[in-house]
Amino acid sequence: MSYELKRKPPAELITLNSQLITPALSAENLVAGYPGRVLVRNLFLCLPEPAFVAIVGHNGAGKTTLFRVLTGQLPYEGSVRLHGQEVRTLRRAATAGLLGYLPQRGSLGFAIAVRELVVMGRYRHHGLLSAYAAADYARADAALARVGMTHLAARDFTQLSGGEQQLVWLAQLSLQDAQVYLLDEPTQQLDPYYRRQVFSLVHGWATQENKTVLCSTHDLDNLAELTGYLLNLSEPAPQLRLLSAETVREARSWLEQAPLGVKR
Repeated sequence: MSYELKRKPPAELITLNSQLITPALSAENLVAGYPGRVLVRNLFLCLPEPAFVAIVGHNGAGKTTLFRVLTGQLPYEGSVRLHGQEVRTLRRAATAGLLGYLPQRGSLGFAIAVRELVVMGRYRHHGLLSAYAAADYARADAALARVGMTHLAARDFTQLSGGEQQLVWLAQLSLQDAQVYLLDEPTQQLDPYYRRQVFSLVHGWATQENKTVLCSTHDLDNLAELTGYLLNLSEPAPQLRLLSAETVREARSWLEQAPLGVKR
């Protein structure tokens, strides 16, 4: 399968199986960072739909920075498009159903039943003050079933283990029914069992539900058995590579060395 970038306005196109399509996500000459520190430099990226992409790199390589650009939280130079639409012109990518985002793990400061938290994933389908309907709760129940958390539906979310909480957050995210999902280190601080559960779930969004999933991670051990792509932001010129035991091994070799620019 090959992809060719067509630099023709108003939207970039790629050739996929001899057909021109608008990619799910594309970036041209992307530069982003913070005052005095550029973390993403001259990045070119073109993703079809569906796709699973594991994004790896040292701390400070730009993984979260890239996600902040895609979610409209950070200004950038160059071009970044979601389904042909420039990100800087999109005010409500999540509301429009283009983008779903799960940031690094946080905690809630109040008690709430798991089922009530999950149904909130339907927020973009409702007005600010409208109540959730029986159909919304049915979707929430189905989402909990898919992550194996049905038995915890009535439990207080704050009383769950870290792995259980992460699966609940993913159940909520799935109810957004976005076209592109961004997952920022979703297996952080999880034990091996829950890491495998999370990867199996989000990989299935790409392979079974035709979504495009970008997953930043330091967890290389579970990647080799997945299909999709690998993007190592620690490389001088990051490129999409097919996920395989070999490309994961090459990435591990990169990441076991000091980052570029750091004296050894």
